[in-house]
Amino acid sequence: MIVLLEELEKEEESFHKVIDKTVDVIRNGGIIHILGYGHYNAIPMELFFKPGVLSCINPILDISTLYPENIYKANYLEKIEDYGKNLISNENIKESDILYIISYTGRDFIAIDACLEAKKKGIFTIGFINRENSIKPSKHSSKKNLKDLVDLAVLLPGPSDELLLSLKENKDVRVGNLGVLLPLLVINDILVEVIYKIEEIGIIPPVFRLPINEKNKEINKKLIDIYKEKIRGF
Repeated sequence: MIVLLEELEKEEESFHKVIDKTVDVIRNGGIIHILGYGHYNAIPMELFFKPGVLSCINPILDISTLYPENIYKANYLEKIEDYGKNLISNENIKESDILYIISYTGRDFIAIDACLEAKKKGIFTIGFINRENSIKPSKHSSKKNLKDLVDLAVLLPGPSDELLLSLKENKDVRVGNLGVLLPLLVINDILVEVIYKIEEIGIIPPVFRLPINEKNKEINKKLIDIYKEKIRGF
């Protein structure tokens, strides 16, 4: 895992671009939309409505592809082309906003369709894709990898199959899945840097506070009121 963290340093330039773009969006009143589907539903859920996170994050969740609900249904829907378009068309996303899309393989139909739909709306898109997988074409009719469609791609280190280790005796058994963990770690780090940078330019970051006193509770309520017309969960 330490090696992977060192490998992430190679993406420093793209990290800075993501940070700068996200800061601009927030400064201009925009929203950060984070697309969730399948196991990736966990990422926007973890970054929504918690102390220490930005209040201008809108999680786009797809409960239909939530595997604990029904693994067969979720697996089926993830393989249907055009399904991902609905996840974007049903959301209140503006050109002033930004969309984060995670796809470790870069070839997920939902991610590709969501990106294509977002581009039609003029929304700036950022993709988080495994570096090894980013050069592989998809089975989508566009034949494109997500890397080739987003406005800005962050390439993640790690094995193409998401599995970090093999057992000592049964070497064909691989473990240590990074598909959700690594993108979440990277996005969380980026958003923390965004918060610091917003403060540096003289703006109080719209961050949820620990609700340990009335002052913090009032701040959280005001933040919800500011974004309630733009974020469904508010």
